[in-house]
Amino acid sequence: MATVDDRNSIHLLLARLYEAWARGDGDGYGACFTEQSHYITFNGMHLYGRAENAELHGALFRSVLNGTKLSAEIESVELLSSCVGLVHTVGSGRKKSYQTYVMVKSDGEWLIKSFQNTRVQPFSIWMTRWMLRIWMGSWPIF
Repeated sequence: MATVDDRNSIHLLLARLYEAWARGDGDGYGACFTEQSHYITFNGMHLYGRAENAELHGALFRSVLNGTKLSAEIESVELLSSCVGLVHTVGSGRKKSYQTYVMVKSDGEWLIKSFQNTRVQPFSIWMTRWMLRIWMGSWPIF
């Protein structure tokens, strides 16, 4: 059964992830993920495994992400079992985004198995809701 210590360990893992980003440490960032992890970027790029994740982020930290910091608040931590956790965070900053993490505990250590980052697209959300009202018949069509 998952414990308070598991929740604390998940919070500490996210803190370690954010600290590696702030240091511009691609290897440290990648070390927060399992060897066979999946990472979906905000623009839909799929990274396979820790090595590819660390390599790409290392290059980004040396260029366009140099000097940047992650800013996200934990929205929820749900322990699905004693060794699987589902975490949702909300990123703040210039552009709002939502992140979903699947975390696994192996040999007493929590790591990220899968990550998805979705950037909020306000106009697209508005348009989808507007079209849904029309399709569902709750909007007057003249």
